[in-house]
Amino acid sequence: MSEPSQLYARLHLSRHRLDEFLETTIPDPSGDAELLAWLADAEYYGERFTPDLIRERVNAGITIGAWVDDLMTPAPHGVVMPARNVYDEESQTWTLGALDFSENYDDYLTALAVFRAAANVKDLAGDDGFLIYGYLFEDSHVVAALQVAMGASRFLDEESAAPLVAEADVTMEALMAEGAAGAVDV
Repeated sequence: MSEPSQLYARLHLSRHRLDEFLETTIPDPSGDAELLAWLADAEYYGERFTPDLIRERVNAGITIGAWVDDLMTPAPHGVVMPARNVYDEESQTWTLGALDFSENYDDYLTALAVFRAAANVKDLAGDDGFLIYGYLFEDSHVVAALQVAMGASRFLDEESAAPLVAEADVTMEALMAEGAAGAVDV
């Protein structure tokens, strides 16, 4: 049985660019050569992804803001896992974190499409990134990591993603503490 991965992103961008980004629709990633190359090396069960299958299964067509809202909504069953969606006005930094993201490559592809597109709206310099990894169950195994710059993003290998993993771990620890503080004794 697979376990849900965690999601973390940090982007430096102005508030108006973030608002514009959240209003755009999730792009169709089926023609993204770098994403297809990443998928070719990925280990997953089931039918191998093709551009046609990606178009069929990726959650394109809704706004990125609706996708983020859905990510922040607690699951209707099980333990409530905290998530974070914060824009810091002073540093002009957007941080997104979810303890209970997904174990499904359809969701991974949607998230990757979102954060590959973020490079197109990013208007401030900064060493930014996006990460899907196994904080809770897989000893910080990196499923996918991106470096996100102004106008470009690129996939990172696990070694290159290590600083981003360390940063994400701090956010996940804070989310774990938040969840523990809100837990009800039975």
